[in-house]
Amino acid sequence: MPLLTAQRLPNEERGTRTLRLDLPGLMLLSPAIVLIIYGLGEVSSNHGFGHATVLVPVIAGLALLAVFVVYAFRKGNEALLDVRLFRVRSLTVSATLLFLSGLTTYEAMLLLPLYFQQVRGESVLISGLLLVPQGVGMLLTRSLAGKLTDQIGSRPVVLVGTLLTILGTWPLTQLSADTSYYYLSAALIVRVAGLGTVFLPVMASAYIGLSSKQIPHASSSTRIMQQIGGAFGVSVIAIILQNEFNSVISHDPAAVAVAFDHTFIWSIAFSTLALIPAAFLPRIKR
Repeated sequence: MPLLTAQRLPNEERGTRTLRLDLPGLMLLSPAIVLIIYGLGEVSSNHGFGHATVLVPVIAGLALLAVFVVYAFRKGNEALLDVRLFRVRSLTVSATLLFLSGLTTYEAMLLLPLYFQQVRGESVLISGLLLVPQGVGMLLTRSLAGKLTDQIGSRPVVLVGTLLTILGTWPLTQLSADTSYYYLSAALIVRVAGLGTVFLPVMASAYIGLSSKQIPHASSSTRIMQQIGGAFGVSVIAIILQNEFNSVISHDPAAVAVAFDHTFIWSIAFSTLALIPAAFLPRIKR
């Protein structure tokens, strides 16, 4: 992939200079991200972090990432990613929030299908269809979030969106073997409406104070943080759910549902944690 990229991607014209693709940076960053996400993906299969198949790729990925950061800091804006941009508070806060939002988003995508299949006995197809209300929730708030961000700034919009996400997640901590699907659908709409309210203002805040030439670097950085947050969230939630399963004395649907209840409490904890960086978002209008 790095060799194809070096051959096919055009060089960037900057003033009178032609900036070539940062091949050393690409050779460091690409495998670093792949190794970290692969290692985190192996956590659920090995029921924890303390296994070579998890630790070796994660540690190797982190080592490559550390080398890339040092290299990119010295190379400046000619690096594949300009890591010096993280000195800008709005970008750092936004990247942190996207890490946490990726964690919150993907953990529900893991837990809910398992609940529908293991507790309610639904098929894979029906489990997928029961997640459709999430799309409705996202559509409800996308345009509204953008308008409110323009009018009052990103901080209050993100704080309200995070609280809405917590509110929509709370019913998922009360699941039973016969919880109404209408009730669950309403909760999913509220939950994802909150997540939809968060994404757009956070992305807008990431670019505050940056020049047009810095925005591609910021966009790539935030996207990477979101993907790693999703992989980390799925890994942690998988371990928590497995531990809850191990503590279940009876394996009837009602007892298994309690394991999902306790796991979703951790989801609320992660969402609550996002309120801290959200309070540091800039108050100025976009």
